[in-house]
Amino acid sequence: MGDRYELLAPRDLVITMRSLGRRFDELIGPIRSDPERFARRDEPIDGVALSAHLAGIARHLGLLERSIGRLANESEPIIDAAALADMPPPPEHERDMGLDAAQAAIAASGDAIGLLLDSCSSEQWTHRAPATNASMISLIEVARHAARVGVEGLRATERLAERL
Repeated sequence: MGDRYELLAPRDLVITMRSLGRRFDELIGPIRSDPERFARRDEPIDGVALSAHLAGIARHLGLLERSIGRLANESEPIIDAAALADMPPPPEHERDMGLDAAQAAIAASGDAIGLLLDSCSSEQWTHRAPATNASMISLIEVARHAARVGVEGLRATERLAERL
């Protein structure tokens, strides 16, 4: 993938993931306090509404949280390849979760991933496990992808928020 996330060390990944909740809160807080902008949270901007966008990030981080949990806690984990995708998985239900629930889920997954990563040994960071797409993946690769999903999701959220 060759990007700046490939350079992040384990400690940086822990800090990045644990700061996601605060960073999303700082971004969404002004929208929540502005009745006009908040009222437009479900209106599509370039094909996606702010609430649906955040729900996608929340679903993706949830998958990554489960994958990292498997890598950190199971002796023979198998990683869901959907967690490794560039795009978030589609919603399981017709109705999306809404802005508040999505923001809370992003914060919860970011914190949980940070805690999981913080408890891992150096051997766990490099151990490779199979994914459902037949590739082999290490914890550090999954953690870097989680940071990419979170931070790039935050940047995309900023772009959407500017247009509300």
